[in-house]
Amino acid sequence: MKKERKEALLNRFPPVPENLMLQMEGKGAANFAIFLTRGDELFARCFHRYCNRRIVERQRYVFAKDGCCRYGSEEGTSWTIRTEFKEPVFCLASYGYNFDNSYTALNTEAVKRSCMRYSYFEMYKGSLPMEYLKFYIRHPNVEYLMKSGYVGVIGETEGGYYWSVRRKLTAYHRINWKSNNLLKMLGLNRGDFKTLQGSEHLYEPYREWKEKYPQYDPQELLTLSRVFRWNFGEAESFLQDTGVRLPRLAEYLGGQGIMPRDYGDYLNQCRELQYNLRDTAICMPRDFEKMHTRLSKLIEHRQSEEEQRLFKMNYSERRALEFSSGGLMIRQPKCIDEIIAEGKELEHCVGGYAERHAQGALTIMFLRKKSEPDKPYYTVEVSNDYKIVQCRGLRNNTADNPKPKSVGDFEKKYQEYLDGIAQSKAKKARFSRNPSAKRSERGALAAG
Repeated sequence: MKKERKEALLNRFPPVPENLMLQMEGKGAANFAIFLTRGDELFARCFHRYCNRRIVERQRYVFAKDGCCRYGSEEGTSWTIRTEFKEPVFCLASYGYNFDNSYTALNTEAVKRSCMRYSYFEMYKGSLPMEYLKFYIRHPNVEYLMKSGYVGVIGETEGGYYWSVRRKLTAYHRINWKSNNLLKMLGLNRGDFKTLQGSEHLYEPYREWKEKYPQYDPQELLTLSRVFRWNFGEAESFLQDTGVRLPRLAEYLGGQGIMPRDYGDYLNQCRELQYNLRDTAICMPRDFEKMHTRLSKLIEHRQSEEEQRLFKMNYSERRALEFSSGGLMIRQPKCIDEIIAEGKELEHCVGGYAERHAQGALTIMFLRKKSEPDKPYYTVEVSNDYKIVQCRGLRNNTADNPKPKSVGDFEKKYQEYLDGIAQSKAKKARFSRNPSAKRSERGALAAG
């Protein structure tokens, strides 16, 4: 879009109807984007509501067949063209704090009355709607993908520093945007397309498996995608360990509901006990859960005095990982035997993790009800980069024992707490490498 056209469109922004202005009124700070039309163009006006209820326009957008543009101003006056196109910025970030720039979209039905009517905007569920509309202008054939259920080809990635994270719209790299033929865009034949119907969310791993193993038929590729997703290296290591053809192994894991991570743990147990992994009775037992539990019990007795010493050495450092919220709490094990007892009580394989916990390769934490702090409820594995790897309850939360919403919500809060620890450690590490950065920050705070 040429500069003259952008300047002309700035004078064509429609006024906001009174009923939409009323929808923005209320208590507390909030952000809004109102979609409007005039002719074929789609306009968006973005407002910030202060805590004192004052409403100020911050950003403007226009979308047309020949391009799009973002406009900005100071306190709603002196609008100018912005060279960078991105999502609305309602408040600028300051050091150590990232303002909430999320917003509520109003009058989205206006999209269907504009030149963006075939964008399938209503099917996009991400957090970058403005960037999605820009993407549609560049690649209008995204319409074919969206209406065919391949919404997952449009994703988002994060970048930047922890105090200023920027999300970016991305598209799966194997899509052929030069074609308007759906099969050619997807790089699929009719057999692939038919097999993926109802499983379009598995398209990306399916394409990757197809690239690696073109000799497999579509149903085998779909099974691999469903069971292993993107874990190509893990799957191929299972092939090397067992010699079992990957589609057969995927069918076995899928049929018993075995997660690849659990299967990898089981193979490690077999190696430790010097079992023959090439024996299908060993690598594909009839009752995996029973066999896995039996091996866990065998390994329980192999804990050494050295592990006990390492356990005690890491105990004080792990106090920082303890957490509580509402009626739930997170505490660390008091001894290796407590981890083993946890596995027995909840009938899962955490006992096999005791050695790695003692050595500091990972951390096992206990999720408890505050009313019953010593009764096993859920077991949490935390990686050394402070990410929750898994959170398992009785019998690994099989179909008759789904994870309750209260635990899922608590898990999210705990991850936020762990993220704070990770950020704090990263900041200390940065200052230790560059002491002048800390002095510079102190100077900035003093000047403020």
